[in-house]
This record gives sequence, C-alpha cells and structure tokens, in this order.
Amino acid sequence: MLHSILLILISFSFSVVPKIYFAETQNEKTNDRKLQAYRIDQPPQLDGLVEEPIWLSMESATAFVQRNPDEGELSKEKTEVRIGFDEKNLYVGIICFDSQPENIVINRNQRDGLKYDSDFIMLLLDTFHDGQNAFIFGTNPTGIEHDAQISKAGQSRGSGGGPARAGGGGTQRGGSSAENLNWDGVWQVRSQITKRGWESEMIIPFRTLRFKPGQNQSWGLNIARNLRRRNEISYWSPISRAFRFRQVDLAGTLYGLDLKNHRSLKLLPYVLGGFSQDYTPLNYESTIEKNIGLDLKYSLTSSLTLDGTINTDFAQVEVDDEQVNLTRFDLFFPEKRSFFLENSGFFEFGSAREVEVFFSRRIGIDENQEPVPINGGARLSGKIGSYQVGLLNMQTRQVSDVVLANNFSVARISRELPNRSSIGLIGVNRQSSSNFLSSSDYNRTYGADVNLGLGEFANLFNYVAKTKTPGLQNEDHAYSSRLDYDDSTHEFILAYMEVGRNFNPEAGFVRRTNFRKPEYFYRYTFYPDSKIIRDFAPHFSRKTWYQLRTNNKESDFQHYHIDSHWQNGGRSGIAFNHSFERLDQPFEILPGTTVPSGQYSFNEIIANVQTDRSARIFAGGNVAAGGFYNGNIRSLNLHGGYRQNQNLSWTSSYVHNSIKLPVGKFNTDLIGLRFNWSFTSKSFFQTLSQYNSLSKSFGHNVRLGLMSTSSTGFFVVFNTRHMTSSFVDPHQVSRHTLGRALFIKFNYLLDY
Repeated sequence: MLHSILLILISFSFSVVPKIYFAETQNEKTNDRKLQAYRIDQPPQLDGLVEEPIWLSMESATAFVQRNPDEGELSKEKTEVRIGFDEKNLYVGIICFDSQPENIVINRNQRDGLKYDSDFIMLLLDTFHDGQNAFIFGTNPTGIEHDAQISKAGQSRGSGGGPARAGGGGTQRGGSSAENLNWDGVWQVRSQITKRGWESEMIIPFRTLRFKPGQNQSWGLNIARNLRRRNEISYWSPISRAFRFRQVDLAGTLYGLDLKNHRSLKLLPYVLGGFSQDYTPLNYESTIEKNIGLDLKYSLTSSLTLDGTINTDFAQVEVDDEQVNLTRFDLFFPEKRSFFLENSGFFEFGSAREVEVFFSRRIGIDENQEPVPINGGARLSGKIGSYQVGLLNMQTRQVSDVVLANNFSVARISRELPNRSSIGLIGVNRQSSSNFLSSSDYNRTYGADVNLGLGEFANLFNYVAKTKTPGLQNEDHAYSSRLDYDDSTHEFILAYMEVGRNFNPEAGFVRRTNFRKPEYFYRYTFYPDSKIIRDFAPHFSRKTWYQLRTNNKESDFQHYHIDSHWQNGGRSGIAFNHSFERLDQPFEILPGTTVPSGQYSFNEIIANVQTDRSARIFAGGNVAAGGFYNGNIRSLNLHGGYRQNQNLSWTSSYVHNSIKLPVGKFNTDLIGLRFNWSFTSKSFFQTLSQYNSLSKSFGHNVRLGLMSTSSTGFFVVFNTRHMTSSFVDPHQVSRHTLGRALFIKFNYLLDY
C-alpha cells in the first residue's frame, strides 16, 4: 500500500502541484521597499568608516520599522545602509546612528557570535529572488563575521526541541532547521564606534554566493538591526511579530545588479600531527597521529557547487555535550562537523530529532560516538533551473573487525513553488564496502514530501518514507502531516505521525517505532502596555502515542504552561505536565534499577526563569518536582555566566535529578564549565570541562584556534577523559585516566 501512496504523492508533486497558483502569496502583497545597487569603479577603503564620497552619492536603505517592542513604529535610532558592486564583489556601507554611543552593548568578539543580547546588523540576500533561499551576513561594533544559509523559505519543518520536563539534562540543539548557522563564507568586514554611533563596511565576493547571472538583476533584500539597550529589533522591510527575519519572502528588493558567471576553485589542504593514548585495553595503546588531506570546492556555475574531501579530518571540532538519559529511547547528538553542516538544510527530511531520514552523524561516527575514519567523498548542490538538487557520496574505512567499511549515498531534489511551498524526493543508501559480494548488507530509504504555504500565516508539511532492509518486511513506513498556524497572537499545531515497526533508516535517526501519534498545540499571546512585561503566552499541548496493530496507548504527554517575556530580555513561567507510560516489559533505567512492566500515570510542576542575557552576570534555569513512574523526582537545571568584556567569558551549567522508586533511589549530576577568550574575532582559546555522574566520567576539551579565514588556520586541540568516583582525588585512588590526545592541525585556503 505504501508503494501506491509514494507513487500517487510523487505523481501529484511533479505534475499537478506545479500548475497550482497559490492565492495571496507574500510576493504578491504590496512591498514597496526597494534599494538600488550602484556600480562603482573604485572600491572604498575597508576601514569601517562610511565617509568616502562614493558612499554619500548612493541612495540608502533607511526608515527601519520595529518588530519589538513597539510593533509598526519607526526605530528609535536611525540606520542607513548603502550597497555597491563591481565585477568581483558586493560592497556594503552601514551607519547605525546612536544618540548614546557610550551605551552600545557588545558581549562577544567571536565569529558567528551574534545573539540578541548585543547590538548587531544583519543583511539577508535572496540571490535567486525566489522567496525560498538566502544568505545572511551580519556584524557588530567590533567587526565580527557572522553568516548563515537559509533554505525552505525560512520555515522549520517542525520543532527541534520541546517543553521542559523533569529528568532532562544536557539537551542539545539539533535537527531540522531552515537556518544553517554553521555555513562559513569567505568575506571581509570592518567596524568602528564613532561619535554618531557605529559604522561597518563589508566586502562580499560574488564567488562566495550563488545567483543567476545577467544584466539588471534583482535580489531579495532585508536588513535587521538589534538595538540592545532598548531590546529593540527593527527591519528595513517590515516584519510583524508573526514572522522571523529568516522568512525570505518578506524581503524587499535590491535592483540594478549586473552579474557575470563566476567560477572558482578553492583548495583547503591540511596537515595534522600529534598523539593519542587509550588506557581502556589491558595493555594501553599509545599512537603517534600524523595525517594529510584535502578539501576542495569548485563552482561549476554561479548556482551549482561541487565539494570534495579526501582523508577527511575533524580534529578541531568541539566535543559533544554530556547528556543524561532517563528514558527508554536513544539520545540525540547534533552534527558539529563543518563538511556535513554546509548545505545541510537541503538534505534534511522528516521530523526533527524524531524521524530523520538522513542524519549525517551516521557517517564517520559509530554507535558509541567514537570516530570512524573517512576516506573521502563528494557533494554536488545548488540549483538547476527551477529545481534544487543535492547529491552526496561518502566512503568510510574499516576499523579492524569492529566497524566495517561503508559507502553512503544521498540524492535529494525539490522544486520550489510560490508562497513558501515546495515538493521533493529523497533517496538514501548505505552499502557495505567491506564485502561488496554480499548482496544482503545494505539499507535503503526512499521518501517524498509536499510542503504548502497556505495564505499568510499557515503552513502544511507532509512527507512519506519507506525503508528496505534485508530481513525486515512490511510495516517499514513512516508518514506525517503537520499544519502550523501563527499570526503572533494565535498559534496552533495539528499533526499526525505514523512509524512502522520495521522502519529502519540506518543512515538516519529514529527515536521510536511502531506507533501512530496525533498531536495538537495552542498558544495565545497577550501584549500588555507595560514597561516590565513584553508578553504573556499561555499555551497547552498534547501528544499521544498508540501502538500499531493493537491500538493500545503507549505514551501520553500533556503540557500546560504560562510563559512571559520581560522588556529587558528576561523570561519566567510556570508549567504543569501530565505523563502516561505503558511498559510491556521491565525498563532498566540504570544498571540494577528496573521499573516493572505496567501502566504509570504521573504529574509534575516546573517553574522557569531567565535573567537579562545582555548583563555582565546572567543566570537561568528551572526547578521541577513530581511523580516519576511509580516514584517521584526532584530536578534542578541551572545555567549562567559571567562576561568580563566581549573577549573574556565563563559559562556553566548544572543539572541534578533526585529520583526515588520502590526499587531504590539514586541521583544524577551533570556539570559543565566553558571558558572563552577571544584574542580577535578570528582567534580564540576555549575550554570545555564536563562531569557526568552516571558514567562516572570527567573530561576536558581544550582548543586554540588562530584562523586566517572563516574555517582555516592553525589549531591545537587537547582532550582528556577520566573515570572517577571522586574527581577531587590528587592520589588517583578513586580516579584513573581513560585516554588523552593532543592534535596540532594546520589548513590553508588556496583560492583560484
């Protein structure tokens, strides 16, 4: 039956849907914000001062309109943005006027470090003017580089997170997102604080972008300014509270661009040396590490890019955050490796952190989160006509008899339609390359999705997928339909998902199988006329999991929350959760601690608070108390930090769970401490120390980076991990080292 559904959906997607004209599209709405791009003969000096006559002769984007706190009103401070171009680059001149330049807020001096706790400016460039894809370039008064890719019309396909619950700990961001903050382009920026506020100049090479060449081209353009002193966000092309900056189809127009096809070849060779010591075997192993490799990027056209990697290495990537798992299901660890993060939004398919048909951490990382060598691979991505295409192939290496060599392939194609809509297909294959003669060691996944923008505020997300695994037949399907509506006052979600017992995307992520799940959510937001409270947002949601075949209720989660945001950026709220769990077999929550099979219903109350994150000292977290299966739980989740200035900061987190069950009681603790010292916006010294009481482990990750471009330079990385009963133990009576490693890496960009 699923084959029939797939064929019907594919036929509908590629024959009927493209002929539909969606009424009331955002691009058809009146949006009179337009800005001319001026051809220039002599580039301005890149010094962060917008003073040259060439700038003053250009029309500027100005009259920014607030989203918050006073929706629809002009910004309290004036902003001017001017744009020019020549054969090679786009030039941007920015003046952020400020009547109190001594009170400009700067909290970090680190690449990709823009957050709403600091003053900043961001540009959104829809280089195909399709209302679907865009690049973001941003900076702050210190001149940091911040960039990102936008896909899927800026619409996230579902949520990557969820409401706070007792028993959580170390939850990480990840999953499907329309905004890829890990994309790093090659461009330049300088900023200065002046008497009239702060100013910035950008040079963005056309080779960094993807676009359609031609004379008198138009791009989508929007500009955001954050005035942190007032907690004010404003936009050149106005955006209401119902939308976010990344909603591409709300952009204005940048016109007058004369663009040529730019082809480029970027080579990034690297060399690596160091040592690693593993003390877990009976006879510990010490290894001298030495390696060389190469990444390359070739622009086949101005809209299509080929990426390649040989002997891929990710030594400089930060280690994973520790997590505590008190559930029956797998933990989710997000991708952090740069090669897989670039263009990752296009390859995403499914429901974030729940059903992901392709999850790149399956490549080069084993089930114990240990690295697996990658011989190399290639990725082709971009646009061909009206179609977005992506092809990925990666080859991993065999590790003794522990991990077999595998080849991973992904093919993704989509067609973008008006009003935030799209249709697409995906295919994923894992094939053992240790034994090509064996036809049974493979796994394949196929899927199709149709996403429709309905009017101005609603989106309907749909997908269907099927896996093929030797030995698993029938009930190997997954499908979902989700309706989202948000007009800033009312928000609701209606959704249905079903996953078969044998749905098995081995190159993806599936949290649980054999269920159907209806879901609903509703939020009403009040905006009081108050100098303290910005909004109240009471909301409720419910998710219920039913077993397939039997239709027995397996899980149920109800969430009721009164949340509020403060004018200074703080937040507070109180929530009530009701949970139901049906255990058909005993659940070993910890070694030696088992919850008997049966049906369990329990409640919990949670209070949350967050102070102003722009302050020098900030803190937040939640406290929870309630039932836990046939016992009870008390949870404390705290985080906070201290900034001495924009270059020096400490942040920490602490998660404690105290659980009492009839079979026994136990506590869990997670402690994390981060230190960041930014010498410049491209050089840093960072440490991450973590303690996990469940694994009785204590680890350090120390990184020094001296970068010449966004992702190339000199890196020193030191990792160590200890098993401990007491980490305050100078004689190591209760502590021993599990392993340590030191890596020195240098990579360099050759741009042709």
